[in-house]
Amino acid sequence: EGWTRWILERYEFPYTVLHNADVKAGKLHDRFDAIIMPDQRPRDILEGNDFSSIVPEYRGGIGDAGWNELTAFVQTGGTLVAFGDACNLLIDKMPIPVKDLKRTLNREQHYAPGTIVNLQVDTAHPLGRGMAAETWGYYINSPFFQLTEGFSSMKASVVARYPNTGVNASGWLRGEDLMMGRAAVVAIETNPGKIVLFGIRPQHRAQTHATLPLFFNALYWSVE
Repeated sequence: EGWTRWILERYEFPYTVLHNADVKAGKLHDRFDAIIMPDQRPRDILEGNDFSSIVPEYRGGIGDAGWNELTAFVQTGGTLVAFGDACNLLIDKMPIPVKDLKRTLNREQHYAPGTIVNLQVDTAHPLGRGMAAETWGYYINSPFFQLTEGFSSMKASVVARYPNTGVNASGWLRGEDLMMGRAAVVAIETNPGKIVLFGIRPQHRAQTHATLPLFFNALYWSVE
């Protein structure tokens, strides 16, 4: 979350930090076009921690009330941008036609402690504007996706995918074959709202300049 804020500041995107109470307060689309969900496990987003040593604004999670407000945000035309494990909260609780294949695998089957991967990008999609058709991304044990059956009212698009051969560009990657041809970034139009799922880390430590445009384009897409 800190690196994401740094990038937004560095490239002059105005933003507001949302705490649990802010999400629960609702009417989110009256204030925001896009909400970015940092890489965090679904249970931690919903429940969080409640230790006395934690300052009040960081205790607990968004709970059912907060989740209902995020759902309403999308239903009224907002865009949710999810990084890493946060994608699975949306996959689990929304009827979107996406499956995370990584979560079905154990460490012996698939593992990447920090790997540069090859990517193929749909440059005709709004999220792919200005990108090279073939580029690199940073991957570290986050989701990779498969599209599934969905409602006719939704449109799911693979914005970036792993090639059918040669996923690993540099580093250690166990189970490379399981990623071949799979989706790395998915965009979903729910009419009127939008959802963007990032399996790669497009903003990792502010070093991944090749994939920063995917992140920025997701923000621009929220107002198209």
